[in-house]
Amino acid sequence: MQPTARRAHTIARDLLSLTRAGEADRLAAALVSTASYGRQGPALGDVIGRLVDTFSLAAKDRRRSLRIREPFTLRLRDHSGLTVRPDRLDPAVAAIVRAIAASVRDDRDTCADQIGEACENTDLDQRIRVLAHCLVWTSDFLSTDTTAYPPVLSCLKGSLPHRPQ
Repeated sequence: MQPTARRAHTIARDLLSLTRAGEADRLAAALVSTASYGRQGPALGDVIGRLVDTFSLAAKDRRRSLRIREPFTLRLRDHSGLTVRPDRLDPAVAAIVRAIAASVRDDRDTCADQIGEACENTDLDQRIRVLAHCLVWTSDFLSTDTTAYPPVLSCLKGSLPHRPQ
């Protein structure tokens, strides 16, 4: 593993550990640090790529328990518990959903394109939102009962595009 890839793996692992431990203050500082431009270390896309890979490996393990040709399905829900279609999410957050789906299908090119799309925004709040969703989804997925089907991923408040009233 190259130094940048190793560092991205370490950061992703540390973020997951902080999330699972409920270390909110340390996690917040780490999210800002990871999502910021111009700092030493791997790019945000590399860290998100590691989280997507971790999610994908866990999903493939679960998929092995399904019947042959049964599709692997994820359900997205908003902060009030209602089902959300990916096209109703913020475009960068929806790109992470597409990256996860592509990774589960072993479509590396599409996965990389979608991670790039999710990380191209220069707005720090948006980059943190993308990282937070990916982190929460991966952590939740790893923590849920492997027999629960379909797995449910919760969208964080503010992940839906602003719609006129």
